[in-house]
Amino acid sequence: MKNPPFNKQNLFLHGPVFEGEVYVNERSFLSNKNQQHAEAFSPVKLLIDTGSNISGLDYRIINQLSLTKYESPAEVDGVGGIHSVGLYRCVLFLSIFGMKGLPLDVVAGDYKNSSYNGVIGRDVLQYCRFTFDGPGNSFALEAIDF
Repeated sequence: MKNPPFNKQNLFLHGPVFEGEVYVNERSFLSNKNQQHAEAFSPVKLLIDTGSNISGLDYRIINQLSLTKYESPAEVDGVGGIHSVGLYRCVLFLSIFGMKGLPLDVVAGDYKNSSYNGVIGRDVLQYCRFTFDGPGNSFALEAIDF
């Protein structure tokens, strides 16, 4: 899966959005990537959010994949203060990771009115180099030591 080309208008309107895939767990990820057995996964478009310490997914994708929910909710500090939200386990695959998937905890959110299905936070960006060129209206995301 490749990151789509962005023109200046798209980047200005939507920000740095990257395509990926979300899997239920490591077994489903490996089964699909090794072409052993087709397992459920969801293609996603994720906005890079350097201000978020945790990544998030639209609750419709979480429900569609029946992701495993932790008993304790996550508390996130956002617009309007601290919110308790559901915390779920999944595996995120981005093409920059080669053939590896990243086991990840994500929070549930409502992105139905967005051009993306969730956000990539600093929990994923810690394995990446993100470069944003405002005047050039471009961005780059590459995996580092992954």
